[in-house]
Formats: sequence, structure tokens, C-alpha cells
Amino acid sequence: MRKKWRAIRKSLRRVSSAIKTIFGMPDYDRYLQHWYITHASPGVFPMTEREYYIYALRERYEKGGVTRCC
Repeated sequence: MRKKWRAIRKSLRRVSSAIKTIFGMPDYDRYLQHWYITHASPGVFPMTEREYYIYALRERYEKGGVTRCC
């Protein structure tokens, strides 16, 4: 039974990540996965979830890269 719940949770995380990607929302879980694979080193820690969302919002809106109709 636990294996089924793990599989369901894993599937839900994948769907959530896909939806966030489609709508351009920051995905903290994806960031952590990338960070641990490419940037992890002793004594260095990833951004907190709050820091990450603030960073993502600034990257999106303060650089002038937003395209919209009006």
C-alpha cells in the first residue's frame, strides 16, 4: 500500500511541476533538484523557498522580459 501512495505522490509532483512550467511559475522542487546536482558543496546551502520565489519574481519582472498585450 505504501508503494502505491509513493507512486501517487511522485506522479502528483510531476504533474504539479509540469503545470508550473506551462504557466511560468517558479518550481522550488525543480530548483532544489538542479542545485544539488550542479551547485552543492560543503558549507553552501540552497536558497530557502521564500528566497527562491522572490528571486524568481525579480528575474521575471525586473529584467523587462515580460511580454504582454498592454
